[in-house]
Amino acid sequence: MSAVTQRISNYLGGVSKQSDDKMLPGQVRECYNGFPDATYGLTKRPGFKHIVNLGTGNTFDNAKWFYIHRDDDEEYVGCIQGGGIFIWNAITGHNCSVTYGTDAQLYLTGTKTNYKVLTVQDTTIVINNSRTVEAKAATNFTPNVKGSLVLSATAALADYLITIQGVTVVVAAHSTDFGFDDVLTEKTGHNIKDAVNALITAEQSASNADFNGTWTVSKSGQNSLDITRVVSGTPTSFTLDARGGLRNSDLIAVQDEISSIYNLPIESYDGHVLKIINSDSALDDYYVKYVRENTNDGRGYWKETVAPNVSTGLKDETMPHELVNTGTNAFTFKQVNYSARIAGDELTNSHPSFVGQKITAGFFHNNRLGFLSKDNVSMSQSNDFYNFYFKTAQTIIDSDPIDISCASIRPTALHSVLPTAQGIILFSEKEQFVLFSDNGVLTPSLATIRSLSNYEVNRDIEPVDVGSHINFITKTPGYSRVFSMVTRGQQENPQVLDLSRVVKEWISPDIEHMISSPQNAMIALSNQSSNVVYIFRYYFDGEQNLMEAWVSWQLPGTTQFTAIDADNMYAVTKQGNQHTLSVAALSQSPEQAIIVNNAGQKVNPSVDLYATASSVVYDSTNNLSKCYLPYNDASNLAPVLIIKGNTSTGTFVESGFTVTPERASDGTGAYFIVPNKNLTSVASDVVVGFKYNFDVHLPTTYFRQDKPITDFTANLTIARMKFSVGLSGSMNFKVKQAGRQPYRLTFTGDGSTTTYTYNKRDLNFEDRSDVKVFVNGGATTAFSFTNDTTIVFSSAPAANAEIVFAIDEWFSTAPVIEANTYLANDVPLDNETVFTVPIHQRTENFKLRMFNNTPFPVAVNAMMWEGNYTPRFYKRV
Repeated sequence: MSAVTQRISNYLGGVSKQSDDKMLPGQVRECYNGFPDATYGLTKRPGFKHIVNLGTGNTFDNAKWFYIHRDDDEEYVGCIQGGGIFIWNAITGHNCSVTYGTDAQLYLTGTKTNYKVLTVQDTTIVINNSRTVEAKAATNFTPNVKGSLVLSATAALADYLITIQGVTVVVAAHSTDFGFDDVLTEKTGHNIKDAVNALITAEQSASNADFNGTWTVSKSGQNSLDITRVVSGTPTSFTLDARGGLRNSDLIAVQDEISSIYNLPIESYDGHVLKIINSDSALDDYYVKYVRENTNDGRGYWKETVAPNVSTGLKDETMPHELVNTGTNAFTFKQVNYSARIAGDELTNSHPSFVGQKITAGFFHNNRLGFLSKDNVSMSQSNDFYNFYFKTAQTIIDSDPIDISCASIRPTALHSVLPTAQGIILFSEKEQFVLFSDNGVLTPSLATIRSLSNYEVNRDIEPVDVGSHINFITKTPGYSRVFSMVTRGQQENPQVLDLSRVVKEWISPDIEHMISSPQNAMIALSNQSSNVVYIFRYYFDGEQNLMEAWVSWQLPGTTQFTAIDADNMYAVTKQGNQHTLSVAALSQSPEQAIIVNNAGQKVNPSVDLYATASSVVYDSTNNLSKCYLPYNDASNLAPVLIIKGNTSTGTFVESGFTVTPERASDGTGAYFIVPNKNLTSVASDVVVGFKYNFDVHLPTTYFRQDKPITDFTANLTIARMKFSVGLSGSMNFKVKQAGRQPYRLTFTGDGSTTTYTYNKRDLNFEDRSDVKVFVNGGATTAFSFTNDTTIVFSSAPAANAEIVFAIDEWFSTAPVIEANTYLANDVPLDNETVFTVPIHQRTENFKLRMFNNTPFPVAVNAMMWEGNYTPRFYKRV
């Protein structure tokens, strides 16, 4: 038997659900509230600092939460719930004002899964995918209610024929010097206007019903004569035809359309709309409108316009709305004024494809706003975000909107989108696509969509961009999977990896929300019914991933929402019936540190919902301090009180003083009790909060002749394990030994007693969460602690019920540290400490956990074990 020692260089491998003999060095069975860091090692996650109470009750249950970053001084967390929008300043906690535009709140009719929120600078686009987009009704249009006679040339002695409602009148030129103006002068019997008026008057006198109503004949400039008909106040259509001159083309009739642009009158009435036919194909038709420059004469110009008989655009009330940041802590939610259709008709400038459909997602890319609907992608005019119509029906220009469909043999309903350098990645539940152009610039003529991959993607959880790759979630009935996609060029298939393979069946199937932080190389997964947040971190050195680790965080309440901005992680949690907003610093930031030792070292507390006590009152009668909480007490959490260092006064004598207080309440509110101490003089430095456990379950230790290969058939007896720990000097360990029974106490219920007290030495535990309570053999959670020796049931167990208080199989074991010097009454901080855990057991006979529940940080750097190894008389080859 040989004495051997081996080293685990770090614990950055994260959780693995493989069997212990398959785990790589540094992987663990479970890791609660750990934060793997390539620089500092496996650290205890940062504590969350309380910012503001958001509300009590179920006001914000099942809300759609979102985050807005305007600048470094204005960061906001908000939610949509119950037909309203609520927003708080994430830095100051200020409750922001939200003003609603006309009928804007009518758009907020969905549940949390119906909303998508897209923010760019001061404007946030709110998309409700339960609303069907509608177009405005087509304009009421009666054709041929106006007509114009256009004279282009005159010829002496030539005839000019005008036919109205099938009745013709002939006007003849009176002399060889009969000029252009002479034809349209007021010479009775010798001008077209008199002839037309005479024809109408004669037919009305003859009671010709085709000439009923009021007819108006007027000149437009020098070469046009305009005719209108109104019957009983309603414009009424009529027929008009004309010819004349030497070629029978010097006089023409114009009503709603003409064959060529060359037939347009030089002058006309203001607002006259004509359709230019051009050819037999309807695709080259377009419309023009006459715009007068001066109302005193007919001078003006023709400009392209929209058909008079089509919808002018979108109904703003059915389209995505905008939430505008109008000032510090002030917002306005209103309808967007989407641009109208200004040219063409339903064929040459049709509605965007989302009309009549539901918009499922939005995005910004290449200076365009885009929307998804079913299998279509619609992008706005370049640099005109709210315009989804062409500027002209005569040609397509590069800045025109893009509207393109995904073609696939699978049912395709796009629900998410992420712009990348290779193009826009589009996600449906069964297939992924990329929208791109060969030259990199998206235009209507160059945009192309091709299929990218065929993975299942959950439609309710938006994929996230983690810098160089994209993460998305696939769900099964029993667990969730996380995939990583790396696009590799326009004509190459992407590289897709299952990041959760090593923790298969570990991630909850109820995941609802995923966020990412590229600069911290991490993603976080959560759901609103659980306090567990799944964290994945990696470190890429440019060639390979040196760290990939899964861990889980247990937040102080059910996780309603999380967001990461720079190195700050915001969380909205619900403790009991109260929603709170808190923030954690993901970096070891001294600016946010509140615990300071005499050497000037600063650390962040490992405390959740930590905040300065709202007030501190000294009770001289009972010789205790009452430290009131700025929020409701959470009875299921372990309380802690700590004194921070006062950097403004340089007072650090009490810095780091910590106690696990008893809790109570009075008419002022809930408070923590600090006995035998008057803290009123340092009231501004008293910090209250709740402890959480750093808990790492280590795998079975095996001898490794080669790093990845475990010798699981050999005899190995572990003598001791030595852990190198940094950033703090506090670390506990728990051991589960084969054959050792757990602590347990048994009581018998009497049907009325709710409070049970015991001796601490009979039920020794490190943390209250270690205590399991069974009533008649069934586990229960209907109890709470008033202190470490008293458990109170919410209702009394029945008479003769068997009540068991038990500690699970894990027993605390005291580590040994090397003798050292320390300063009394100082914060227990040390840059490096070695803990020696005595074991003296065969490796298969025990399990070990690293444990820390103090308010001080900790970082596990490495471990070395010592023991005796024998290969059982076999030679390893």
